Order: sequence, then C-alpha cells, then structure tokens
Amino acid sequence: MSGAIAIFVKTPGLSPVKTRLAVALGQEAAEAFHLASSRSVASVTQELSQQLGIQSYYAVAEQSALNHNYWGDQPCVWQGEGGLGERMAHIYNTLLQEHDFVLLVGADIPQMTVSELHGAVMWLAREEHARFSFGPSVDGGFWVFGGNCPVPDYVWTEVVYSQADTGAQFLNRIEPLGEVKTLAPLRDVDEVSDLLLLRDALLNLAEPLPEQYELLRFLDVQPAHLFKSKQSYQDARR
Repeated sequence: MSGAIAIFVKTPGLSPVKTRLAVALGQEAAEAFHLASSRSVASVTQELSQQLGIQSYYAVAEQSALNHNYWGDQPCVWQGEGGLGERMAHIYNTLLQEHDFVLLVGADIPQMTVSELHGAVMWLAREEHARFSFGPSVDGGFWVFGGNCPVPDYVWTEVVYSQADTGAQFLNRIEPLGEVKTLAPLRDVDEVSDLLLLRDALLNLAEPLPEQYELLRFLDVQPAHLFKSKQSYQDARR
C-alpha cells in the first residue's frame, strides 16, 4: 500500500513561530528551535519512509515557501487557507487522493520515534475497513492523526483547537467513522517550561537520531536558568 506522512511547519521570517517561547528565549532562538525541532521530526519520518516505503512531506503554511531551502530535503505541499481544521483537512484530502492512507504530525514533538509511528502505519495499512490512528498530547490536543478513508469536513472544522479538550473533541467525532488505534501520549513544546521535559525525553530515547542529538545540543546552550538541574547530554548518556 501507498502511505504518506506530512509534517506541519511554518517558515521563520514569513510567519510567527513559537511566539510563547520567543517571550523567554527571544525570537531568534525560538525560530532556531522550530527549525531544529522540524529537522528532528523529519529525520524520524524519513527513517520511517526508508523502512516502510511511505512518502514523507512537509505541509508548509506559506504558499510562497514551498521551495524554501529550509524545506528542501523532501517534497512540500501547501497547507491552504483557513484555520487549523481547514488546513489539516486540505492536506489530508489532498494526499489521500494519491495515497492509501495519510498521517499528519506536528513539528513540535521532536521526541517522537520511528517505532511509535511504525505501529500507526502498520495499523492503517490493513485494508479490511476504515481505520484511524490517534496520538493524544499531554496538553489535551493530539500529536498525530492518520486514516485510510475520507473524513467529513465537519470532523475537522467543528473542533475548537488549542483547548484542553481539543483531542477529546476530535476523537469523539472520529470514533463513529471507523476503528481507532490510540497511541501513547506525548508532550509538545509550547511554553519554555516544556523544554526541560523535552530534554529529558530526548535523553531517554533508546536510539536517538543525529538530528535529535543536534536538538539536545541546541537546548544545552540555552540560558541555564531555563533548566533547573541542567546536565550536558554527553554526561547524561554515559
């Protein structure tokens, strides 16, 4: 079967990125984090692509940035207009025309692993009936959604996003449409307080990819007060 996975990204300099992080880190560091996090996620999806033959994409917020060098390492598709629900629906529907199943992930959960996504892919690749994969995030949203069948527009657009129950709203609308495989919850990065938890999660990965190591290096050069008990990743992994 043919599968696709799309990473939702914004382009620094063209759209505001990680605005809450920018308050503590500054705009330049917040943009650098977004790019480093995006590269980490892409390294995972590209490894998944090599193992299972699915196609990895960037879903880029700005139509003018589809050929930007930030996103030059894999194919790009434009998110389209509208709110988050409309844009996710657009990417999902567009890619489902070319592939048998589609997964959508955010760029701010760089601790995701190939093994977690592998389970979602294998679940969706079975053709017996409508299936979905859903990964909740700790803040009440979701870090991955995938499906092997069309999803009505209302499922995407009736959900109120960036709320504590966003994931529950979305899941409640999906469950009547097919069988759902729920993945382990992960924590995304919105606030500066999330950085230490992200760092711990990256340090605890059994087989981190090089780009995840690079993100650890980025975190280790941030101001020490951001990490209450800061220890270099080199020391922590000895």
